[in-house]
Amino acid sequence: MFRIIPSIVLLFAMLIPSVPVWAIESVDVEAIKKKYWARGDESELGVVQNRLYTKTNKVAFSLLGGLVSADPFLDVKALGGSLGYHLNEYFGIYLMGWKASAASSSALETFERVSRVTANTNKPQWYLGSELAASLVYGKLSLLGRKIIYYDLHFLAGLGATRTESGTSLTPSFGIGQAIWLTHQLALRIDYRLMPYREDIVEKVRPSLMGQIVDSRTNWSNVVTLGATFLLGGSEQ
Repeated sequence: MFRIIPSIVLLFAMLIPSVPVWAIESVDVEAIKKKYWARGDESELGVVQNRLYTKTNKVAFSLLGGLVSADPFLDVKALGGSLGYHLNEYFGIYLMGWKASAASSSALETFERVSRVTANTNKPQWYLGSELAASLVYGKLSLLGRKIIYYDLHFLAGLGATRTESGTSLTPSFGIGQAIWLTHQLALRIDYRLMPYREDIVEKVRPSLMGQIVDSRTNWSNVVTLGATFLLGGSEQ
């Protein structure tokens, strides 16, 4: 009887269909690829590319305020706005400007108190210019796992004029910023811009040179603004 058992086991094993390991793995990989990857079909790619908040053919009006770092002896604040038009989801053109309010910084007050004299400064008064915005990065973030935040990361390049106490100077601008969408028509926006311009420094200290230009330099102005953007017109996709 014990001699028959091995024969039965061998016969039973031969009757069971064998499945190669590589075949099982291949099926699993294909299933994963079908589930998680688009394979060139535009309808599948469109799901990833669609934006919940669209800007194409819409007018954008923004109110903004911020800080201008132009001179360590000055505390400069800016208040203004912009008006623009979005050609598509990626590019928009803007007209923008702000009025600057300049006061003595704590560094200047300390210098005046210690030295009994003031320093030569050149207060900025306003800026007006145009700007191209390229929204090349779009995405969404999870806030504490409870709310999805939609945002645009944009790059900025523009050209305008800066008015100071001593004159008006051509001012290129380069920057980066981000818009966080609250509704289809409203977004919070924060931007940083590097805005260099040439300026003349007028003498304010030495009586013999009072009112004369004693220096000319490039002011590498840094501007940070925070504001709200409102979209008008267009159609929701």
